[in-house]
Amino acid sequence: MNVFQEFQQLNIEKKAFINGKYVEAVSGATFEKVLSYNGETILSGITRCEKEDIDIAVDAALDAYTSRIWCDKSPTVKKKVLLRLALLMEEHRRELALLDAYETGRAFRNYYEDSIPKAIDAVRYFAESVDKLYDSAVPARERDAAIIKRVSLGVVGLITPWNDPMVVTCWKLAPALLMGNSVVLKPAEQSSLSAIRLAGLAKEAGMPDGVFNVVPGYGEIAGEALALHPKVRGISFTGSCFVGKKILQYAGQSNMKRVTLECGGKGPYIVTDKCRNIKRAAQVLSENMFYNQGQICSAPSRVLIHQSVMNEFMDELKKESRRFIPGDTFDSENVVGCVVSKEQYEKVQHYIDDAKKNGNKVWQCDEKKVHPEHAFCIPPTIITNVNPLDPIAREEVFGPVVTVIPIKTTEEAVQIANESEYGLAGAVWSDDLNEAYMVSNAVEVGLMHINSYGNDDNSAPFGGVKQSGVGKDKSVYAFDDFSDKKTIWMHIEYPR
Repeated sequence: MNVFQEFQQLNIEKKAFINGKYVEAVSGATFEKVLSYNGETILSGITRCEKEDIDIAVDAALDAYTSRIWCDKSPTVKKKVLLRLALLMEEHRRELALLDAYETGRAFRNYYEDSIPKAIDAVRYFAESVDKLYDSAVPARERDAAIIKRVSLGVVGLITPWNDPMVVTCWKLAPALLMGNSVVLKPAEQSSLSAIRLAGLAKEAGMPDGVFNVVPGYGEIAGEALALHPKVRGISFTGSCFVGKKILQYAGQSNMKRVTLECGGKGPYIVTDKCRNIKRAAQVLSENMFYNQGQICSAPSRVLIHQSVMNEFMDELKKESRRFIPGDTFDSENVVGCVVSKEQYEKVQHYIDDAKKNGNKVWQCDEKKVHPEHAFCIPPTIITNVNPLDPIAREEVFGPVVTVIPIKTTEEAVQIANESEYGLAGAVWSDDLNEAYMVSNAVEVGLMHINSYGNDDNSAPFGGVKQSGVGKDKSVYAFDDFSDKKTIWMHIEYPR
């Protein structure tokens, strides 16, 4: 049995998960879509939640929260439930990978070997961390003392993206639950199935009914209703800047709910003339730029390279890019699949076509792989002869497209890097430690790499500055986004 046939044998749950049960939308509405890996197959019957369904899910979450059935559990008990969930995810790793590959077109092998294991690791990291957190105290006065403790927010809404469904979901879900909140998750309409399955696994792990709910649907309907809901006390969103700004507006229009955002980037990848391993720099760029058809918010899509090493770098980059030719999503030997949808394909292709019209030089890998007819695939694309002000150099393409801009000095590289509205992740390649540190300190991003990219782990916070977002995923800092600080001041009267 090949991988696609294996998928066809799955018993796929497509309903919303509310108050511990799989349910249809009140209206009975569903949605369907064209799948990106063949352009033809229709996936239909996924529950399409609307405002009324969001109200029901939030009420279920609030009832669970006010009952204290989960909120008042000790950190040790919550930890055990999350660790059981991680174990169940591991047992169903292949199923989760199949569901995400089917919906998004990303290579099954990539999900199975990389993405799903990372999601499981995230759940375990947060679970193992929660009983090791300490609250704090104000230094005691003669008759007064105070403690500052974390308290849960209440009902928290999570809105997750399609490009790495399980990883981002677990980055948000685990700390939100471990802080005692009840959760309503709205997965991207392009990738709902693994989240729906995860809810069933969470119940099996011992999660009380109502504590974790999943409401698939369109962002402009279900997502908006969740972000505007007056009973939701916090919202965590990963997606576009355009929608992120709307989320902030919705929070202000409703109840000033806590908002955390991760809204994409245009990662600067600076290679100086003091970089001695040009081949390795090109290899790491290719791995992080092309492995998911460029559909990664932290992708290093802007190369700012010293003109003296540009030719050598370009030769190596073109060579390395050939390792990431898109092919059949369900070929277990293939590492790169398709872009997520026809709409995304056309958007990326539009950027490439405009770059050609603008006089930019476009190079695309001409090697081909066998993939289904009509699949939405784009070969690794490198664009040169670029002005830093060109749209292709400033806007987030979210495809396998990298721009290469020559620079004369590191100061020029830093200036160009910081002229972006984004500030998520970046890198500098230099064998001069002073130069590398200076550049890392000066570039305005939330995560900066030196002679590396993308090899951070759960212990390091991930999040941006400027229009790349507010707050952090990953690390113990993520707990702060799903809790409030409460001060308890005590006055002590001594016996007379």
